[in-house]
Amino acid sequence: MSFLEKIIARKSLLHSCETTVTTISGHSYKEKILEDGTMVMTQPQFGASPGYVVDTKPDFQMALVLPGLYMGSQDVIQDADLLQKHSVTHILSLGVKPIIMDETLTHMYIQLLDLPESNLVSNLDQCFAFIDSAIQTGGCVFVHCNAGISRSASVVIAYLMKKQGMSYQQAFLYLKERRTMINPNPGFAQQLKDYEKMLKTLDGE
Repeated sequence: MSFLEKIIARKSLLHSCETTVTTISGHSYKEKILEDGTMVMTQPQFGASPGYVVDTKPDFQMALVLPGLYMGSQDVIQDADLLQKHSVTHILSLGVKPIIMDETLTHMYIQLLDLPESNLVSNLDQCFAFIDSAIQTGGCVFVHCNAGISRSASVVIAYLMKKQGMSYQQAFLYLKERRTMINPNPGFAQQLKDYEKMLKTLDGE
């Protein structure tokens, strides 16, 4: 029996099945595979909600980490009065490139995806230099990503480890007391633990 004949024979053993598929836009359709292998799809229907979680609640919390250093979500940078109230002079954007309305603010954008495989550590030195330049000149820096949960939290935790001599666990708990929703993704958490080992090696411990 040829390979093609084997495939045809296997197809004859297939049972009909039906699957409901929901796209990221919220459209749903039924996908049915008949016993002969034929695929039939219904016309897509728009569902009551999109296929992803929508955050409709603005987050204007500015977590004070150290004198001259705040962190939080991207919502904050849309509120000029809030930035002015906290004397923000510098903005560090991680993975989110916002429109900065106030041209007097010094801005740095770092391309960083919130994925476990993204290389967090390779971006730390330039982030630290930017934060230090703000603080040392009497300014104030706001570090943000999209939700102020993973990327910005990871950079700030690393900064506390490097500049304040904290362990990963100490820095994590310190920041969590100031912004309870922080949660570095598993890949970033592991990189920070490895970074802690590297810092100890550099210190000769």
